[in-house]
Amino acid sequence: MKHYLRNGKIPIVILLLAMIVHSIVDSISVTALFNWHAMEIIIAGILLSVIVGFSFQTFIDTAMLIRKSFREPVNYENDIRKVHQVAIKVKKDGLLSLNKDIADEEDSFLRDALVLLNDYKKEESIRDVMEKDIESRQTNLFRSYNLLKVVSYVAPSFGLIGTLIGMIGLLSHLDQTQAIMNHMATALVSTLYGSLIASFVAVPLMVRIKEYNEKIILRYQIIMEGILLIACNDSTRNVFDKMNVMLDEEDRLDYPGRQNKERNMLQYGSEV
Repeated sequence: MKHYLRNGKIPIVILLLAMIVHSIVDSISVTALFNWHAMEIIIAGILLSVIVGFSFQTFIDTAMLIRKSFREPVNYENDIRKVHQVAIKVKKDGLLSLNKDIADEEDSFLRDALVLLNDYKKEESIRDVMEKDIESRQTNLFRSYNLLKVVSYVAPSFGLIGTLIGMIGLLSHLDQTQAIMNHMATALVSTLYGSLIASFVAVPLMVRIKEYNEKIILRYQIIMEGILLIACNDSTRNVFDKMNVMLDEEDRLDYPGRQNKERNMLQYGSEV
């Protein structure tokens, strides 16, 4: 269901953008919207604020996180089934059987969790380390959110600065008609640029990144719950169910045994 809703958003977004562009272009000529002086003030001001306030690594991480939020949706199903398989393996062969899984695991959080399970074995010790790990990862993730928040704050401010500079230039050239027109264009377009960047770029990306980060944190919490239950020697069914119940109701998975049973009933229902 969510897949269809996600795909259905694309034509709606395109339609709404077309309506906004049409209303702007219908009211103002396209050439009047482009003003290099206003662009220089806004772009240079935003980049200066970001560079001063954040490291280059945070800037790069933000770009990568935005890209991932569009291309790599958080997949809880793989993690739940993988941790469930770990629970089965530990029940059957013991913790030492995890060495190959640890070596093959590509995801850093799950790999670290398996290492903790293999090394510490005690639930209290594992919980303490994993909670601190999640807290650290959460802090790193939300640096990108804070960067976009700064952009949403400073973009309108630099738009206002561009407006003030344009007005000062206008008042300084009251005897020159062409100069008055140029400075007035800079003054008005600067405010427009600042508002558009804040309202149509920074704020929507902030909301998207915040939601994406929350999904990633939930993924970490689901994995931690499963690993702690395995450390407590809980049943494999309970490991699966307690991870599964942390998802939204419409996203919850069928227990693997139930899927096999239903498949067999469909295949051999006439004989049962």
